[in-house]
Amino acid sequence: MNKKKYTPYLLIAPTYILFIVFFIIPLIYSFSLTLVDWNGFSIDKVFVGFQNYMRLFDDKDFLNALKNTLIYAAITVPLSVFISLVLSYIMDETIKGYQFLKGVFFLPHIVSLVAVGVVWSWIFLPDKYGLLNSILSVFGIGPMKWFSDPNLAMPALIIIGVWKSIGYNMVIFIAGLLSISKSINEAAEIDGANSIQKFFRITMPLLRPTMFFVIVSSTIYSFFQIFDIVKVTTNGGPIGKTEMLVTYLYKVGFVEYEIGYASAIAFVLFALTVLITVIQKKFVEEN
Repeated sequence: MNKKKYTPYLLIAPTYILFIVFFIIPLIYSFSLTLVDWNGFSIDKVFVGFQNYMRLFDDKDFLNALKNTLIYAAITVPLSVFISLVLSYIMDETIKGYQFLKGVFFLPHIVSLVAVGVVWSWIFLPDKYGLLNSILSVFGIGPMKWFSDPNLAMPALIIIGVWKSIGYNMVIFIAGLLSISKSINEAAEIDGANSIQKFFRITMPLLRPTMFFVIVSSTIYSFFQIFDIVKVTTNGGPIGKTEMLVTYLYKVGFVEYEIGYASAIAFVLFALTVLITVIQKKFVEEN
């Protein structure tokens, strides 16, 4: 028996065993739940095939949550990526307090989502005592009911989402910019390239892997990490204007106890995330 031949497999075996036990098996089991009608407590599970998936097309609440999630992601992701890219590009190591500024921008990322929701609930208080309304009152703008107004609730959540993700994206972009050799930019300067030309012809192409990572992580964040903030601030209201797929999944699974249907929603959310990731990868590679 050649021990050297099997040694690499033995070394990686624990990782694969953990991957199978904690990811593959739960994934298969979760998919099996999408094919049954089950309340999560009874022993018997009624097999219904793909009826849970077919039900999604007639569920107005699900379609509303899907629409809200896509709108939130479509606005939050580009805004957070653009702002963080600009901040990382103008953030120079020679700036006094450079490390401190990075810490300030990154701080929101490490703060608990529940704490973020509570703080922004105070900022967006609907009366004159709310911080934002107090600032607006200086300009003669009356108090606005941010989380109770159907036209303002989603923009308020978008503001929170962008604020929460900018710091993390900025740090990733800074790491990507530091990986670009200075000699490349120096050579471009010798050839007469200006700052704008260097940014679009050199920096952006070399930042493609970083850009792809930031866009994908921001998309996943906008799909899944919004749950806590919505529960603390709007709880899906008013009139369902901020109901997201993750909050609707929670209601179906843990309030109405329709585990099979909730599992189907979870798999649709997973498939949607994979699909958008593939589209983003193709777009970034082509551009």
